[in-house]
Parts: sequence; C-alpha cells; structure tokens
Amino acid sequence: MRTLLAALLLDAGRVVSVEALKDAMWGGAPPASAQPSLHNHVARLRRLLDDAERLVTVPTGYVLRVGEGELDVQVFDARTAAARAAHARRDWARVVRECTAALALWRGTPLAGLPAEVGGYALVRRLREARLLLLEWRYDAELALHGGRLAGLVPELAALAAEYPLREGYHRQLMLALHRTGRQAEALVVHRDLRARLVEELGVEPGRAVREAHVEVLRGSGEGAGDEGPGGPEGSGGSACPEGLAGVGGHSGGPGVSVSSSGVAGLSEAAGVPGVPGVPGDGVSRGPGGPGGAGGAGEGGVAGDGGGGSGPAAGVSAVPRPAQLPPPPAHFTGRTDVRDELLRVLTRRPRPAVPAVAVISGTAGVGKSALALHVAHMLTERFSDGQLHIGLHGATPGTAPLTPAQALTALLRDLGTAPRDIPEHPASAAALLRSLLAPTRTLLVLDDAVNAAQVRPLLPAGTGCAVIVTSRSPLAALDGAARFPLGPLSGEESAALLRAASGRDGLDAGHPLVALTGRLPLALRIVAARLAARRALTPDVLAGQLSAADSRLSHLEYDDLSVRRSLAVALDALAASDREADRDAALALCRIGALDLPGYGVPLLARLIGTDEPRAEAALDRLVDVALMEETAYGRYVPHDLVRDFARERAAAADADADGTGGDPS
Repeated sequence: MRTLLAALLLDAGRVVSVEALKDAMWGGAPPASAQPSLHNHVARLRRLLDDAERLVTVPTGYVLRVGEGELDVQVFDARTAAARAAHARRDWARVVRECTAALALWRGTPLAGLPAEVGGYALVRRLREARLLLLEWRYDAELALHGGRLAGLVPELAALAAEYPLREGYHRQLMLALHRTGRQAEALVVHRDLRARLVEELGVEPGRAVREAHVEVLRGSGEGAGDEGPGGPEGSGGSACPEGLAGVGGHSGGPGVSVSSSGVAGLSEAAGVPGVPGVPGDGVSRGPGGPGGAGGAGEGGVAGDGGGGSGPAAGVSAVPRPAQLPPPPAHFTGRTDVRDELLRVLTRRPRPAVPAVAVISGTAGVGKSALALHVAHMLTERFSDGQLHIGLHGATPGTAPLTPAQALTALLRDLGTAPRDIPEHPASAAALLRSLLAPTRTLLVLDDAVNAAQVRPLLPAGTGCAVIVTSRSPLAALDGAARFPLGPLSGEESAALLRAASGRDGLDAGHPLVALTGRLPLALRIVAARLAARRALTPDVLAGQLSAADSRLSHLEYDDLSVRRSLAVALDALAASDREADRDAALALCRIGALDLPGYGVPLLARLIGTDEPRAEAALDRLVDVALMEETAYGRYVPHDLVRDFARERAAAADADADGTGGDPS
C-alpha cells in the first residue's frame, strides 16, 4: 500500500501506467496474480482516501488527483522559495520564519523504506539539498539578528560541520558563532582544519566567504557584517576584506599574519593571535584531540595536572566536550535489578589500568540499547570529560557492520583528531585512542556490536573511563567484561510499558496483549504505537487480530519498527557467512520452523539438517550466540515465541520456493 501510494504521488495528477505500478510493487518480476492484486490494492487505497474520486481509473492506468498545496512536498517547495527570496532581500526575520516552517515538515529521508523500483532519486536528492540550504539560510539569519540563541547555534553547527566536512557554509557559520560567543581560539581551529582538509583532499583554498569570516575572527571584531548579514553583501561571508589587507591566496595579511615561502598566508609565530596572548600558530596548539585535548582538559577547556600538552597553548581546549548520547528512552520500564547492578559495575573502583566494561546482550528487540542509554544518562555527571556514542551496525538492516578501523576513525575524529593525524594502521589508531582517553573520565557507549574482535580495539586504557557495549551476542571472548543477558520483561513490567506508551489505562499483566507480544519491549512498543495512533482500535480488538493471524509478525510492524526485520538481520547474516557453522545455523532455524516442537536437542537437529551431531551442536551454539535460541538446560534448545513465528515463516517460504510457487528463500 505504501509503495502504491508513493508511486502515484510521485506523479500526482498524471497517469501512472499499470506496468509502472507493477514494476514499483514487485520489482520488475510481478507474479501471475499481479493484475488482480493491483486492483485489490487500488480498491483498498480508494477506501482509505477522504474522497473516492481522488483515485481515478483511466484506460492505461491510474491518476491520483492532488490539489495545489495539499502535498507536503509542494508546501516545502513554496516555503523554500519564500526563504530564498527573503534571504536575497536580507529580510532576516522572514528568513527565520520561512526556514523554520519548511524544516518543520521534514520527517527524515524522503521515500525511506520503499523499494528502489519506486524511483524518485532525483526528487530525494533535490529535497536533501534544499534542506541543507534552508539550514544554512536560517543560521545566516540568526547570526545576523544577534539573537539570544547565538550560543545554542554552536553545537548544532558543529554537528553539521562534522557531518558535511567539505561544506564551507557550515564551517563559516560555526567560526562566526564561536567567535561571537568569546571562543576565538576554537573558531581559528575550525578554519585551520577546514583549510587543511580542502587543500589535502581537493587541492583548493577556502572560498571568499570563509576567508572573510577568518578576517573577522583575526581582527577580534564581534560585530561581523551587521545588517549586511553573516554573508556580507553576497550573504556568504563575513565583513568585506579591506583594500590592501588580503594576503596571498586571498587570506588576510593584517596584524599577526605572515606569508610563508609557499605563498600561503598563515599566522605569524611571533605575532600570535590578536586577543589570545601567547598562542602561536593558528591560535591553538593541541594534541591529537580528546576531551580537553591530550592533556585532559575538563569542561572548562583548561588542562589539568594530567599534562600531555606542551608549549604555551597546552591549556586551550580545541574541541568541545563530547556529549553524544542520544535522548534517553521516553518510556523506560522495569529492569530495576539489572540497572542497579550495571551502575554498581560501572562506578566501582577499577582495577589498575583497566576500565569498567559492561556487555548488555539479548535477542532482537529485548531492549538492550534502551537500557544502555537509560544507564548512560544516569552517569553523565560522573564521567565529566564526556560521553561518546557510536553505532557499530552489528544488526542494522541493509548496513554492513563497521570495521574496527572505521570505528576508530570515527571516535578519533569525534575527539578532535584531524583526519591527517589519524594513523592508517588500526593498531596505531587504537593506541592513539587509548592515549587520548587515558587521563580522562569518559563514558563510551558502543551500540550493536557484532563480535568481540570489533569491540576490543575500541576499549580505553584509563581507569577513569567506562564502556557499555550492546550486542546480540554475550561477547564471551571479551576478557574482563561484566555480562548482563536480558530476557523478556515480566508481565507487570510489560503492562506498565503498554500503558505508558499507548496512553491506555486498564491494561494489566493478564491482558492477552502481554502474552501475544512475548513480553518483548520492541513488540510492546509497536503494539502501543498502534493503539496510540488509532484511538478507535481497542486493546481487545488488537489482541484478537494478533491471536487470529497465522503469524503475529505481520501485526508487529509500525512505521520504522519491525520485529520481523530485526530478526531477519541475524538470520540473513548467518546464511551469507563464509563459516560452515553459520550456514548450518541458518538452515537449522528453517528446519526448526517446519517441525515446530517445544524444544530441540542435538540428535534431532542433526537428523533434520542431515549432518553429524558435533556439527549440529555447533549450529545450535551459533543460534544461541546470536540470541535466536536459548539453551534452557544443557543440550536443550528453545526459541523465543516470536522467533518461533519467524522460523515458521522462513520454513514456509523455503517450501514455497522449493515448490516453485515463490516465497522468500532462507
């Protein structure tokens, strides 16, 4: 239905042929029943629309009628045009209003979750670029208005500059926001890093707008371009460069600026930076980075006795203290005992040179990340040098897990290390990360790890640090870690989560929805979201739908939440693995789904997959390791209720494929 609606809306008001709709819905390989199935989907969509005449049948296809201003893309485009015109007139108050209204329509990547056959790539690229321009225009306006939100712009612009390292506009705005809030040295660091990146990667110097912003910072003027706006006459830079001030390559040549033999303007070692006495070079002499620099500067940006910096600039913080934790879960429920034990492990007196490491493991949707973030937010004051968070994509649909080298590069850049200073060899990069974190009190949250080998190089060496790892595997090969395997919530906890997330009173532990969701937090959140979205849908009716369905998984999907998709990631990774035990494990789950017994032993599974018992035991152990099975007693393996449903689906799909009737092969 979503694919059909998207395909029609992409050509709203125009005829979309039947063949184009078939291609979009079935990927260019429509089944024999495609024509009647398309008719059924069109009829269902017509019933859902506010006016049945909106969706019109024509001889060659269908037309979805949409009036002017009814489509969010049309409203977005109109607001963008208004913001562009206001920006050209330097009507900064209007720019803020129009940009804010346009950006309020944004709900994430357009057409996300739809098959590639729907198309719309050009539209998505255009909308993404328009969003980036709207953000840039709004920050231009806020800088020009000198409003009270100036300090609040810094973290937003820092995040955008990190996400788009070659987009000069955000770096220019970050320089100006830092400078105008009294952080001149950090503004100069932004310019230095941007210039080095452009020269090394593209062989070009920063553009005029960045150079003019650099002049403003060097001159120590906090007024910028005044009513001209942060972009000067062209809306893209600081105040214009005075006659005779520009140095070689367009860089300023005012006080404290010299031209090197290479013809590139730079800050004079002797003159230093205006307004920052005793700071040579570009205003900051820092180590490779880290919270407060390698010297262990705290929140105030001044290095403590930990040392590590050298020269007159050792006390200047080059990078804001990292505070990367995503928001805590809104309706966190239960887990009191494991939460208290996690807090105890992460705050106890550490062993010499060994940080506290906790691994939270469990099946898909059991609430590992929610618990990790809940605990991490409780510890932010204790770990005063910052909190780092990185998703390792061990079980992210459509995304390969990060390699240790990729994760190290991301963490080092987050700690302020310039890309050119990050060692290419992973072992050297890991040593640098340990050196940066050793004198600090930093909390690392490594979310969704695939195995111990991915995590091991990321662990810090300092006793003031702590690490929370989430993974479907218990990571038994990770030495010295405290392990916290999670199971489903209790009945009372499940009911409490349902009530909090759905806003429905009267749901208790005995309600059928608690059992039908397997007390799995992800499934409970999906059910609660459906109840919250449709007030007319009662818990009893939804429970009836779940119990009557051949597979509950079809009802346990909402928006971007899906139990089936979360389970499929682990199974598909096993099936595509080069390891024999992994492929055997994927086959074993399908055989288990076909047989559907309460529990399984090694001899039975060996017969099911046609192999010997040691190999069957290795396959079962892998299913336990990725949390698709549980070993309730030695040699007895039991799947979770929803995993059982998933296994039945995969078994049916495999049988259908073998019979030549289609299906999703395992």
